[in-house]
Amino acid sequence: MRNIVVSEAGGPYIEDLPVEIVERKGIGHPDSLCDGIAERISREYTHWCEEHLGGALHHNFDKVQLVAGEVSVRFGGGELLKPIRIQIAGRGTPYYNGQAIPMETIAIEAARAYLRETMRYLDPVKHVIIDCFAGRGASELIDIVHQVTANDTSFGVAHWPRSGLEEAVYQAAQYLNYELINQFPIGEDVKVMGLRQGNQVILTVAVPFIATRVHDAAEYEEAKRGVQEALQRFVSSLPALEGRTVRVDVNTADHAKRGDFYLTLTGTSAEMGDDGAVGRGNRITGLITPFRSSSLEAAAGKNPISHVGKVYNVLALEIARDIVARLPEIREATVYLLSQIGKPLDQPLIANAAVRVRSGRLTPGIQEAVRAIVDEHLSNIHQVRRKIIAGEVSLF
Repeated sequence: MRNIVVSEAGGPYIEDLPVEIVERKGIGHPDSLCDGIAERISREYTHWCEEHLGGALHHNFDKVQLVAGEVSVRFGGGELLKPIRIQIAGRGTPYYNGQAIPMETIAIEAARAYLRETMRYLDPVKHVIIDCFAGRGASELIDIVHQVTANDTSFGVAHWPRSGLEEAVYQAAQYLNYELINQFPIGEDVKVMGLRQGNQVILTVAVPFIATRVHDAAEYEEAKRGVQEALQRFVSSLPALEGRTVRVDVNTADHAKRGDFYLTLTGTSAEMGDDGAVGRGNRITGLITPFRSSSLEAAAGKNPISHVGKVYNVLALEIARDIVARLPEIREATVYLLSQIGKPLDQPLIANAAVRVRSGRLTPGIQEAVRAIVDEHLSNIHQVRRKIIAGEVSLF
């Protein structure tokens, strides 16, 4: 019998709080780039091991760091003065049964491929220097991957559904990264900070403009106004914010008289003064939510077989989503999973589902239904591993 506890969520409902703050860092933010690179390395390393060795080996490439470069930008152009440096650290298995694994080559090529696929204006060769310092992992942890037991005593936590503000912040960032970038001369390093005070929502948005595509201050202001108006229309139309007033502010640090504009050569602040690291950005829900329970574990880059910091966070989100989807009487679910190092991952020390019922109290019948869903997901934990390896799960 698994130790599964179903409890009633305490405290006020998120939508009833007088104040809520939510943040999302876009795909070109230095922290997000580090997350994406770390995860791409993990997936490529795992695929190589499965193809050549018949199975996944221990690794945790979750110590990727980005050191910002230096540029000189102006309307119409600019120059790279100092390249961005990406340093890959962490642990892996460079040899197995006498066979060498090209760990450094896999890591550097994976990093370049991720940057090439993610960033339109950033050249992963011209603008970036990539170094790999990853070393060999501890032998006891290498064995644990094969035993499929927890590599650490840690926990994963996630909630579902998103609040109205959470949904708005997430969708606004995605709209910028995947829609408005095709309509305006902007880069991928966007950031959306959402505030809800009562029924008023304010989104403070940072959007980098591409210097080579903006020729003067008037053109910049026109493009910025276009982005603001498009984003205002988009967010105001979201069902999640129905009945609330919405204001979108873009690049509030601009000061035309001083000549301060958010211009970049590459579409990311990593080119000039903004460093990055794995785990400093969005959590497993894709957001930074200080009014919610969350884990400080960096999920990206960890091995997808036994690393609790990855598997349990993904699984907690999958369980929370499933509880809400399958049980109409549940308004909200937060799932906590705690491991013990060396113990089977499908047997957590405790699995706690804290649920909020739409009306009335938490009944024994609802408790049993929730418990059954949690138990089902733990029994099928291997499915989560396969989703992660296949890249079907977003970790940030």
